[in-house]
Amino acid sequence: MWVHYVVLLGVAAVTTSTNGLLAKDSTSDVPVHSVLGVQSGASTNRFLRIQDGTAAKEEERMFNMGTYFANNKNLANYLKNNKDVDDVFVKLKLNVPSKNIFEDPKFLKWSQYVEDFNQKNSNKEPKSMLPTLLKHYKDFQLSTMLEAATRVDNTRDMAMKLQSDQMKLWKSRGYTPDDVFHGCKLDILDGGLNLLANPRLAIWMKYTEFNPRTTTLFDTLHKTYPDQWLSQILVAGMNNAKTYKLAKELQTQQVNRWLNDRELPTNVFKFLSLNQGPENLLANPQLYTFVKYAERFKANHVDTTKVTLFDALRTHYTDDALVTMLNSALHPTSIREDLYAKYVQDALLSKWAEAPQPKPISKVLNDLGKTPAKINELELAYIDKLLARRSKFAIRKNFVT
Repeated sequence: MWVHYVVLLGVAAVTTSTNGLLAKDSTSDVPVHSVLGVQSGASTNRFLRIQDGTAAKEEERMFNMGTYFANNKNLANYLKNNKDVDDVFVKLKLNVPSKNIFEDPKFLKWSQYVEDFNQKNSNKEPKSMLPTLLKHYKDFQLSTMLEAATRVDNTRDMAMKLQSDQMKLWKSRGYTPDDVFHGCKLDILDGGLNLLANPRLAIWMKYTEFNPRTTTLFDTLHKTYPDQWLSQILVAGMNNAKTYKLAKELQTQQVNRWLNDRELPTNVFKFLSLNQGPENLLANPQLYTFVKYAERFKANHVDTTKVTLFDALRTHYTDDALVTMLNSALHPTSIREDLYAKYVQDALLSKWAEAPQPKPISKVLNDLGKTPAKINELELAYIDKLLARRSKFAIRKNFVT
């Protein structure tokens, strides 16, 4: 109650008095070596700057203490006179919609005032902070600020209580999870592709706890975004350590949905944005997602033709692009990238060797032989394929004759 503020005033007064006495010896804040420096011929300007800095800090401290004293004196008077919490909110100049109220130290004073007001008037219906806040902030603007405040130590408990109250209010008004999803503007990629890192998504996920079994995050994302956009959102999420686990779980659900819908592997290749350029493609983690999908698709639909990785690459890239792809993987960063590079190189050499007019070995070495070791490797491999081709044609010729 108001005694709470009187005690604070007493502490403030004693502290101010003590600080004033200590401030009289202004050189006490000056290091000994600074004073000696002046005596030994060092610039007096430096000494004066130290003195001026000390005085400025003391003046600022005295001003802040004076403001603290005045605020608490006013709050004590407000409580004594039973001033309504809405009016005190305005008196403290907290009614500024353009700023985050939870970052203002005066907000904690107001929240304490509301608590003391309710304690003093315990025989009446207790006042809630939420209605006052909603008079000055839009619904979802407030929810965003509350979510941010739940991540700060000194406002966490209060913000979580207010957040819970707001969500109960939403539910009483009949807000669906879809309403909150759109209200939080989660259907707009205004903060970059990693939607999963958007703090407003945490608001939506908490609200679904008030509406269990109504929807899932994947279902909501799936009906909001086309497959290719959603795939990019999930890939962006997997590139962030904080959202990797959630993104991976959602991608698993997406892959299962594609399998159920009999989505062709060639389409999935594009959904995963694997057709956006050959550079470093073999190091892209989503290539593994595609390979596993193609295998599962064939296993689930035995009546279809298996689409290999090389089939998919040939569909979207020219031979020159495949050469660029292989050269960018000359120094692989993982075992998987190295395996993919060896697989693609072998398939490309076979394609060139088995063409009606095989590609000359000099051009093969010019395209892919970027190191002496690579030249030796390519010569042996390509000559073997040319000899195998010649043997195959010889056998075929003998069989025909």
